[in-house]
Amino acid sequence: MKDLNFNSLYRLTVFLIFAAILVYIMIVGQGIIVPLTIAFFIAFLLTPLANLLERIQIPKVLAAILSVLVAIIVLAGLLTLLGSQVQRFASDMDQIVEKFSNLKDKLPDVLSTKLDDISVERGIKFIQSHMGQIFTGLGSFLGSFSVVIIVPIYIVLILLYRDHLKEFLFRLFKDDGNENGSPTGIRVLVPRIRKVVQKYITGVFYVMCILFVLYSIALMSLGIKHAMLFAAIAASLNIIPYVGPFIGSALPILFAFVAKDSLLYPVAVLGSFVVIQAVEGNFLTPKIVGNNVSLNPLITLVALIVGGSIWGVVGMILFIPLVAILKEIFGAIDGLGPYAYILGDPDEGSSKPTFITKIVEKVKNKISD
Repeated sequence: MKDLNFNSLYRLTVFLIFAAILVYIMIVGQGIIVPLTIAFFIAFLLTPLANLLERIQIPKVLAAILSVLVAIIVLAGLLTLLGSQVQRFASDMDQIVEKFSNLKDKLPDVLSTKLDDISVERGIKFIQSHMGQIFTGLGSFLGSFSVVIIVPIYIVLILLYRDHLKEFLFRLFKDDGNENGSPTGIRVLVPRIRKVVQKYITGVFYVMCILFVLYSIALMSLGIKHAMLFAAIAASLNIIPYVGPFIGSALPILFAFVAKDSLLYPVAVLGSFVVIQAVEGNFLTPKIVGNNVSLNPLITLVALIVGGSIWGVVGMILFIPLVAILKEIFGAIDGLGPYAYILGDPDEGSSKPTFITKIVEKVKNKISD
């Protein structure tokens, strides 16, 4: 048996030590790092708007402030709409409890006896505590001082000094380009990271909007009350891979089971959500978000668990683009290529058609024939 390469073991040891130190810093400095990370991501997203405002001769400071104000107004409008839908749903909770009791009376005696031991109030509290845990965590975080006050200030300053920060990185790593003057190293990596973050955030937002429309149409066509609220929750939770879609579909399915008189409705809701998720996973996300954030499923799941353990619900959202950025950094550093490879999707860059793409191609061929 051939001996393992000592240099490879040495690099792996150094990498593991670096990862342990990084996780420790993330835990200790959570109060500073999380708002700063959110600010950088949003600043990357708002950079095109700030550039546009500066091109029409608006001062740089004013352009940064206006960009942040636009983002705040859009977010406030979305939260207001969602809040009004939540209030309407809360006002119907008594009717839901009554319908649940009537449904229990119609069940066979064996099932009814089993359900007698179940408190409706406890069931509702269970749903509220577990399925509302993500929104409770996000709500408390969004209402904190660091997000309401510090994050907008961070964003304005990052937009204002974005060129200065970029030049700092160039000077720190002393990369002046190759012999022909073409950019190399850090001068290529920084735009790639910015592109990854921008495309990820905008792509996820577009996918959420499309999912909201599809979920709303599906639920409204089935006559499910509060369809827009359920669609907004399911579309928003889609930002958390694997876990989000499951939780987002559970609430409308349970509501349809309680509110409707036939089991056809919850089954139809489940079927429609499965179809929409298949379209999202095989067509929407690959086409809109693209391969810039292509992480293999194992790494994605690990990132979700680690992010949730370190930073809670916010960590589950932030760790996906952070790991994607790490993949870009590892790929640009000599000797760290294997780590970029293990983080990436094995099918990344392949032209293998997806399941939905195959169906579309078959339909096109049928029509052309």
